Amino acid sequence: MTEAGNAIWEGEWREWVSTNFPNVASSPFGCRHIRLWEWLDNLEPGKLVPARVEAWPRGGGKSTTVELGTAYVGCKLSRRFAIYVSGTQEQANLHVQAIGTLFERLGVERLISKYKASRGWTQSRLRTATGFNVVAYGLDAAARGVKLDEYRPDFAIFDDLDGQEDTPLTIQKKIRAITKSLLPAGSPDCAILFVQNVIHELGIMAQLVDGTADFLYDREVPEPEPAVVGIEVQKVIADDGRKRYHIVAGEPTWEGQNLTICEKQINDWGWQAFREEAQHEVHGAGGVFFKDDEFEVVERDELPEFVALCRAWDFAATEGGGDYSTGVLKGLAKSGVEYVLDVWREQYGTDKVRAALEALAERDRREWGHVTIHLPQDPGAAGKSEAHELRSRLKDYDVIVTPVTGKKAIRARHWQERVNSGNAKLLRGLWNGDYKTEHRRFREDETHDYDDQVDASSDGTNYFMSKPKPKERANWKSQKGHLY
Repeated sequence: MTEAGNAIWEGEWREWVSTNFPNVASSPFGCRHIRLWEWLDNLEPGKLVPARVEAWPRGGGKSTTVELGTAYVGCKLSRRFAIYVSGTQEQANLHVQAIGTLFERLGVERLISKYKASRGWTQSRLRTATGFNVVAYGLDAAARGVKLDEYRPDFAIFDDLDGQEDTPLTIQKKIRAITKSLLPAGSPDCAILFVQNVIHELGIMAQLVDGTADFLYDREVPEPEPAVVGIEVQKVIADDGRKRYHIVAGEPTWEGQNLTICEKQINDWGWQAFREEAQHEVHGAGGVFFKDDEFEVVERDELPEFVALCRAWDFAATEGGGDYSTGVLKGLAKSGVEYVLDVWREQYGTDKVRAALEALAERDRREWGHVTIHLPQDPGAAGKSEAHELRSRLKDYDVIVTPVTGKKAIRARHWQERVNSGNAKLLRGLWNGDYKTEHRRFREDETHDYDDQVDASSDGTNYFMSKPKPKERANWKSQKGHLY
C-alpha cells in the first residue's frame, strides 16, 4: 500500500476503516464512535470547529478510535501537525507509537532527509513523507517548544489526562500546563479533542463535563456514555464458595462491550472499579449530608443584587499541613437564594492568615461594597483574646464574632437546607470542584477529612438568618465595627 499510503485520502471514513483495518474495527460502530468519526471527517484545513469533549467508558474503544482517527486525519491531510497529550510522557509515547504502527500498515513512508536519513520518526514523534506530523507530550515532562519547523499544532488530542490519585494541586498544575502552554501554542484553526472516561470527581474531564472548567467555553460535550445504561448486578456465591457478579438488567451502549464482556470486566476488575472506570460513577455514595449536585454554577453577569454579603472564616494555625484556614464569601439575594462568590483556602500559619484576612477585607469592600466579616470564637480565654486582636485589626470593617459551640452537623443544618433545596449557587471559579467535593464528603458522624469550607459556609448562612430585617437596617449599619 506504499503508493496508496502516500496519497491523500479522499474517500469516506467508513470505507477507509473497513478497507485498511477490518480486524481492528471488528464490531459495529456505536453511536459515540460514529459521532466522533463524523467530527474528525468534518475537519478541513483552515476550518474552525468547536472543541470536542468525549467521555467514554473504559473498554469502549476510546484510544483505538482516537489513534485510528489521527491516522485518518493524517491520510486526508486535513491537519498537518497533531500533538498527542497525556498525563505522562510514557502514556503519550505509547499512543504515538500506536499511530506509527497504523501508518506503517498503511504504507505511509517516513520523512527522509536529503542524506536518506529518517527525520524524526521516534517513540515520541512521527513525520511522514506526505507532511503530517505527530508529537507526544506528557504533562509530567518539562515544558518544551511546541512549534515544529514552520508549523504550529493545528490538531490537539488530550487523552488519558486524569489519574485516580491526582490531588487538587496536581490537577491545577495540569490545567495550567494545558491553558498556559499547550492551547495558546496552537494555530488559529487548531481542532481540540478531549477524550477519556471520567475517573476523578475533581479531574479535568469531570470539570469539562459538569461545566466547572474555566477554559474551552465553546466546547461541545455530548452526554457521557456509560458502558451499560440502567445496569443492575446480583452477587452470587458459587458452589466452590467464590463470589461472582451477574448482570441482571441493563442495556449496553456498544455491541463491542456487550453484557457478557461487561460481566467479565466486573468480575475481573471488581464491581466498584467497573462503576468508576466504565460507568463514570465517581461521586460519593449514599448517606450524603449535602446533595452537591444541587449546586448550580453561574457566571458573573447572572448574579442578582444582594441584600447582604458576608465573608465567613474558619481558622487553623498549622503552616503547610493539617487543617485549612478558609474564608467563604457569600451573597444573599432577595429571593433567599445564597450565592457563594469566592473561597480563600490555605494551610497557613497565624501571621499569614491574619495578613490574608486584612487583604481580603479590603479587596471585598473594593469589589463588592459592604461585606460583613464573620469570625468564629473558640471557647476559653485564648479564643476571646484572639477575637479582640482581630477586631482591632479590622476596626474599619463590619465585624461579627460568634462563639463556636455544638456539633458541626447541627451548625450546618440551615446551610444544608439551602443546598439540598437548590437554593445555593456557585460563581464559576477554580475553587468550585474542591468546594463541591468537600460538601459531598461531609458526614454527620464527622468521619470526613476536611470540613473548613462547610463550617465557614454554615456560619455565613447562620449570619444571614440572624441578620436584622430591612426595617432595622439603619440601626444594623450603625453598629459597623462592633464586636457582638
